[in-house]
Amino acid sequence: MSEVIDTTTKVDDSTENNNNITNNENPENNDNKKRQFVNKKERKQNKKIKSNQNNQNKERKPQNKDNENQDVNDYDEKKVIFRGKFKSWKKHSRLFATDEKVKGLLICCDSTREAHSIGEILPILNNFADKYFPKENTDQNSTKVNSYYDTKEQNLEGTTENSGTEIKKRKRFELINSGCSGIYFISMTVESVSPIDFMNCMFIDTIKLQLIKKKLPYDHLDEIINNFPESTKKMLENADQSIKINERAIKKVTFTSKVQPILQTCCSVDLNDMMKGIIENTINKDKPKSFAIEIRSRNNIHFDKHQAIKDIAAMVDPSIKVNLKFPDTLILIEVVKSSAVASVIPQYRNLFKLNLRELVRFGNSANKKVEEPESKVEEPKVEESKVEA
Repeated sequence: MSEVIDTTTKVDDSTENNNNITNNENPENNDNKKRQFVNKKERKQNKKIKSNQNNQNKERKPQNKDNENQDVNDYDEKKVIFRGKFKSWKKHSRLFATDEKVKGLLICCDSTREAHSIGEILPILNNFADKYFPKENTDQNSTKVNSYYDTKEQNLEGTTENSGTEIKKRKRFELINSGCSGIYFISMTVESVSPIDFMNCMFIDTIKLQLIKKKLPYDHLDEIINNFPESTKKMLENADQSIKINERAIKKVTFTSKVQPILQTCCSVDLNDMMKGIIENTINKDKPKSFAIEIRSRNNIHFDKHQAIKDIAAMVDPSIKVNLKFPDTLILIEVVKSSAVASVIPQYRNLFKLNLRELVRFGNSANKKVEEPESKVEEPKVEESKVEA
């Protein structure tokens, strides 16, 4: 029994020593714990302060935007375009399922590069619109329709949809989803401007710029302008010459290829009914020497191209001849999913087939094209000598 008592006393002594050691170390540990607790409180308070500041900044932004006098066509390229945030695309059904007659531009670009293409083409279109659009419509172009950016940031510039009395500012150009990659539609909201006249003026100016850079003659452009309809000639005469063309924006074009003007849109089933009115108002009135028809269909298996070409060719005046290589006017039809868009384009071949990318590259290859005819003339002479021998 004496041995057991001794062991218990030893254990008690060891525990007392440990307690004394821990009691000596406790003040430092307690200080560290207090500091950690204080730091956690400070972090929580800092987070609350930052969140409150962010909420206040968000509330201040719409007030600042309402107070500023911004142009109708201002947009933030870095935030909206190059990140590809296009939540406000109008639906594909707007091309054929609305009472409004949609007109504008059908733009072809590289697949999955729509955001980059829009960033290239919109500054160019706005620049030429300032030059050729009438000033009254550009200053007073406002309706209750949403702008082509329906994101939260852009909606703050106008009014809310719930307020029926207030009027939103409508953009001159609105984006519409085509339902097919590599193609999108830009509608023109100004009623008095024809997209064909606008594109003719735009391409004439860009061709002239490229020729002036390389110090090449541009007298042949007068012949092209003389073959244009009178409406394009009036637009060229009434242009605001004080506005300079943004050459830097044109140089940056890399993803955008064709910019095709569109007179009218409809459902693909109603194409013949739409083409009757278009042909009567364009080709049968102007009566060019020759014409051609081009039809392209995408994501539509049931559309019959050959039958559509026969039906449309029968609508044209028989005195106008068919020329597939170099027509004076081209009837261009694009079928995309369940929609169809059509236009009648004069001088299609002389305007680089409305391919903006090739037109930009024309400046680099202009000197080479001048030297080509000399080599081509020498080749037949060699062949003739071989035949005589």
